[in-house]
Amino acid sequence: MAEREIKYRGLKTFQIFSGEKKSVWIYGFYLKRGTYGDPGPQAHIFVYENGYEGYRVDSKTIGQFTGLVDSTGKEIYEDDIISPEDGRIGIVEFRNGGFVVNYGNDNRQALYDMENWKVTILGNRFENPELLINVTAPKKNESTVQELEALGNIESEFLARK
Repeated sequence: MAEREIKYRGLKTFQIFSGEKKSVWIYGFYLKRGTYGDPGPQAHIFVYENGYEGYRVDSKTIGQFTGLVDSTGKEIYEDDIISPEDGRIGIVEFRNGGFVVNYGNDNRQALYDMENWKVTILGNRFENPELLINVTAPKKNESTVQELEALGNIESEFLARK
């Protein structure tokens, strides 16, 4: 049995000198850690580059690597919006101990069932919310739901664009 690489990604947002905000995905291992002056443990992604460097990331954006790649070799993470070769569009979630693709209306499929399919990553729910209609899944926490409500109508399920 091959060893599965366990890693995460999280969105680091910072303000550059011009005043504009910039967001960058950080890939590595996840750890909640407190530092001097923090109100409590904060989400960090650590990367090994000549020693470990930790980056504070938005905890709502943290997603785990599924162990699979799309047809171009890009790694598939939790919260990615994907389209398998049958043309449907869904969002990758972690449910009941495994990764699934949620197509809405309680229509889910195990991600590993698609291991030999051609799958394309279209984006993710944080940078490309326009790819989804009425998103609620996955519910990371109440603040995530409130932020998604600000993006548009939220109902009990989501419907992906066809």
